[in-house]
Amino acid sequence: MTNQYRLLAAWLRPLFLICLTLILQQCHPKDPQPTGSVADKKISQFERAGYCDFLIDKAGTYHVVFQESPDIGKPVFIYYSTSTNQGGSWSKPVNISNDNTGNGSGYARLLQDGSGTFYAIWKRYGSAQYLQGEAYLDGPGGTDLGTISYSVLNGGTWSQPIRISETEQTQDTWFATLTPQGKVAVFWAQLGPAAQQENYSRYHWYCDYIRDAVLSGTGKPTIYDLNTPWVKKTQYEQAPRNGVKNLGGYVDASGTIHLTFENISTDGVEQVVYFNGKSTQVAYSYPKSSTTGSYRNPAKLLLDEKGVDHLIFLPPSTTLESEQVWDINLATNQKMIIFNFGVPGSRISGFQATQGPNGQMGVVVEANPKRLDNIETYGCFYQNGVWQFGGLTSNAAKDDFKSTEVNTFYGPAYFASVTSYHSSFGSVAWDAAGRKSMTLTLAAQWIGTGGYSTSSPSIVYLPIDK
Repeated sequence: MTNQYRLLAAWLRPLFLICLTLILQQCHPKDPQPTGSVADKKISQFERAGYCDFLIDKAGTYHVVFQESPDIGKPVFIYYSTSTNQGGSWSKPVNISNDNTGNGSGYARLLQDGSGTFYAIWKRYGSAQYLQGEAYLDGPGGTDLGTISYSVLNGGTWSQPIRISETEQTQDTWFATLTPQGKVAVFWAQLGPAAQQENYSRYHWYCDYIRDAVLSGTGKPTIYDLNTPWVKKTQYEQAPRNGVKNLGGYVDASGTIHLTFENISTDGVEQVVYFNGKSTQVAYSYPKSSTTGSYRNPAKLLLDEKGVDHLIFLPPSTTLESEQVWDINLATNQKMIIFNFGVPGSRISGFQATQGPNGQMGVVVEANPKRLDNIETYGCFYQNGVWQFGGLTSNAAKDDFKSTEVNTFYGPAYFASVTSYHSSFGSVAWDAAGRKSMTLTLAAQWIGTGGYSTSSPSIVYLPIDK
């Protein structure tokens, strides 16, 4: 274990103990498109896509991993596709998560380490005895227990799935990041040994064992324990609800771990906790009974150009006049509303936040502007102290919305033939020149030459910066 990890473990053990106890498949439209047809941008195959992750490597090649089920009754697998012409066309997706068990896979992340090796990481559901093809109530923040697995890209071929932890179906919330040494590190919460013996499975509030693993190709990962999980001291003692969910964070340039997670306070209130490497603070306390669904939209910890941590957060609307997305400066605890319709009947269905280069941040918001059928996609992008905003799908650019600091930018995305659509997830990436683009999970309805048509969710590519 490195000195940084020894120091961090020493910090984290008491701190955690304190905190834990206290589109689209389209027919080929004939309408001219500014950068090629929409059909050229479609990445997935079966119109049954879920969450996606997007990476642009150092050589300028585009990489995407995404969830998709081949058919009704089939497991949800992780697929991989790549583009060598800036998203103009994409390779046929390759199934990289199928381990022949019949179990499905959750939200995946794609990272490239300092040596150029690619890792796809996900949580596999089910076990050899109890098959689980998908999880309806899981998301990037976790909820269903599973087995964190990964695959490594070697010579153009992905390895067989590799299990990180020693035990199956005990891990819940997780995230992956790069260390200062350019290694891929995976952090997660799982059931501790005593909780496993007491059969506290299927419930994430007992996942109080915080661990991380440093990956090294297909070799055995090096696993570190960041705290001590519950230990049963008497025969009738029951495990406390000391577990965490919505775990997120990163490792800074000095090797210090920064984390956010949600737990339950001693008075029963769910709260977002921030750990800055030395101490913890409560960044937000939920109103009681108002956190349903936060695992689909977990708070995201991002870093600005001055080295200040920001919590990008979707607060519950029960105590607000309208639905909003916040940026909480964790150095000052100042809150900035970065997205707010302020229109009666408008609704935010989700958001995703991505760390960009040199302190940039990208936030994609899916929202229903005015009780319309469409759920549009909006972009909120931060650079050098300024947030910029705009609509990323075509109808979104036509609807005004409020924010603390408005700088309208990009025009609508390229969906001229689409009459309505439902966006559900977006992942942003930056190329070497600083240009942004994204992949998006999109279900569409449109008017084509054959009449009115529909498609179920597909993964599509969209350029953002012209």
